[in-house]
Amino acid sequence: MEERKSKELEFYHIGKVVKVIDKNNSKNLDKKHKAVIEMWDNNIITCEIGNAAPRDNDFVIVLFNGLVQAQGVFMRPETITDILSQEAGQQIWDKYKGFFDKSKPTHPFTG
Repeated sequence: MEERKSKELEFYHIGKVVKVIDKNNSKNLDKKHKAVIEMWDNNIITCEIGNAAPRDNDFVIVLFNGLVQAQGVFMRPETITDILSQEAGQQIWDKYKGFFDKSKPTHPFTG
């Protein structure tokens, strides 16, 4: 029987902070600082913010760890690595969202 190998990878995606989780809106039991983030592909994730100090509505870059296996790619958000300026964040967000919108299947009659 052939042994299946997996490959680890790291990659980054842009997101927009929906809500920073802090002492005013939660009881933090694991002492890790987190944020809820809307990603460019309409996914919503919660991840650690590390040393970053994002605010609600900030554009951020999130580090993902992935594992490529025979069954597919498994991704796990790790932490926020960058907080972008509003201008840079909006430009990158629009570029990613534009790609996502173009790749969505369309209805044959309504587009």
